[in-house]
Amino acid sequence: MLYLFSLKGCDFLINILLNGYRGKMGKAVINHINKCSSDFNILYKIDKDNVTLYDDLLIKPDVIIDFSTPCSTFVALEYAVENLVPIVIATTGFNSMEENKIKEYSEAIPIFKSSNMSYGISIFSNLAAMLAEKLDNVDIEIVEKHHRNKADAPSGTALMIADKINKKTNNKYTYVYNRIAQPRNTYNEIGFSSIRGGNLVGEHTVLYLGENETLKITHTAHSRNIYVEGALHAAKFIITKKNGLYSMEDLV
Repeated sequence: MLYLFSLKGCDFLINILLNGYRGKMGKAVINHINKCSSDFNILYKIDKDNVTLYDDLLIKPDVIIDFSTPCSTFVALEYAVENLVPIVIATTGFNSMEENKIKEYSEAIPIFKSSNMSYGISIFSNLAAMLAEKLDNVDIEIVEKHHRNKADAPSGTALMIADKINKKTNNKYTYVYNRIAQPRNTYNEIGFSSIRGGNLVGEHTVLYLGENETLKITHTAHSRNIYVEGALHAAKFIITKKNGLYSMEDLV
């Protein structure tokens, strides 16, 4: 595993409210802080079963880290805005209306939001966009694989990669989520395939399929710690920022 963030050297203890602590990523955050980081203290742990705890918090946390569901994220956001607490949103699966609402909230507090907290994925998505710009007349497909319990499909990361490609190529692509039994008639689309099973952490492959050759690039996550370290680094980053919406591009 390659860790590209250093979490040492913080001058003060950062108190976290962890939203979604019973999920796979929530448990990974707890485990990592307990074993590896003396810079953070988990002040509160909240999940859908104890969401009323927000009404009884006596001490304001320094930052919220959110690995939950869109519905739970907005409960955390309401608290964050009312109490002026920065938040790191690592949850995926928001619809366009919810995305716009998050932008509105960022006018009141600093919000760090990314569909994937991995530094490597950030580099990977930039590379995918660069290749799309260089390769003409190819069919682009994104294949993503995750554990059996992942709720959203395609993954937020797959959509993030596609959006990077589209931005780099003047928004010429449309997205196709469910292939139907007919030929593909245009180069200007990006197809998505989602695989769910077992305990896969996450794998994303972008294929550039031409008439005479195929190019593909793949990012594989072997441990959830890459997302944990990214989220903790984002927490250190966001508590120093003014109101606004920030992403991995701002961090790296």
